[in-house]
Amino acid sequence: MKRFFSFRELTQTGIALILILLCLVAGQWQWNKGRTRSHQNSIIKVNQALPSLPEIDLATADPIKIQWRTVTMIGKFDNTHQLLLRNRYYQGQYGFEVLTLFRANSHSNYWLDRGWVKAGANAQTPPQVSAPSTEVVTVLARVRSDDISRQIEGTLFALPGTHRPATDLSRVQGISAAPFYLDLLSGSDAKAEPINQITLPELSNGPHFAYAIQWLAFALLIVVGRVLLFRETQRLPLV
Repeated sequence: MKRFFSFRELTQTGIALILILLCLVAGQWQWNKGRTRSHQNSIIKVNQALPSLPEIDLATADPIKIQWRTVTMIGKFDNTHQLLLRNRYYQGQYGFEVLTLFRANSHSNYWLDRGWVKAGANAQTPPQVSAPSTEVVTVLARVRSDDISRQIEGTLFALPGTHRPATDLSRVQGISAAPFYLDLLSGSDAKAEPINQITLPELSNGPHFAYAIQWLAFALLIVVGRVLLFRETQRLPLV
């Protein structure tokens, strides 16, 4: 027993406890990420099955709670205000998501993701983006709540002029708009259709729960290893 309280043994035990604590913290972090993702997936599954919201309900709705729910809106595209989201891939090719301002008849403004376009030949060549309809149209869109300001900032063609993005989309390019964007699904005019179909995400919880169990296993291995190491030292003669 005296050997257990020796400086060497106490040091090894302290290191083991620190490692166990780190494993438990990492496991808890992964578990919480898994729960968050599972909760988000459940929201998506429920909202996909609900009927479309009228656009007037967006004014009071929580975009997090209604994310991925469809909305019907009437208004006009304003192709003088457009954003390109960088670092988007489609079928293995690099490009941009095209967000165009939509001015609803309710006098509210929204950024609609019209789909993906291929990047230009080089950084100085803007991608070719087809102009949307300028007539009054009815569109079906899907609510998104991602914070994409970091993707807009620094994009060469995303922000004409000197305006920098805010922490959300509520005020970009000097335009007051909703602090979220929507995926365009269909329109009543051929030019109001999306550039290409925007698919739903894969509803998977990812590896977070497995990682959490893995970190717990590491903690148990450290406990077992420390016990075995102490038992081994018990067999050695005292020096």
